[in-house]
Amino acid sequence: MIYLLHFDRPYKHAKHYLGFVENEAGLQARIDDHALGRGARLMEVILDAGIGFKIARLWNGDRKLERKLKNRKKSTFLCPICNPDAFKLAKGNVK
Repeated sequence: MIYLLHFDRPYKHAKHYLGFVENEAGLQARIDDHALGRGARLMEVILDAGIGFKIARLWNGDRKLERKLKNRKKSTFLCPICNPDAFKLAKGNVK
């Protein structure tokens, strides 16, 4: 499962974090880790800066899809909070 976190305010250039968890059961534990600043360095930094986040979007997918999404470097485009048309993007449209 792939998840997109939307930051309450940008940290320098970063507005989102895109991550992967093996299954839905592990999602809450991973989000809890992020809320404690564990796991990804960016999440530690935003915690230290007092920036909150929310889950903006979830995809059923594997690491390969996560990598495709990350390589696009267009998280704002995929985020329904930032882009109301984000849900119109189908998995098959990721290039």
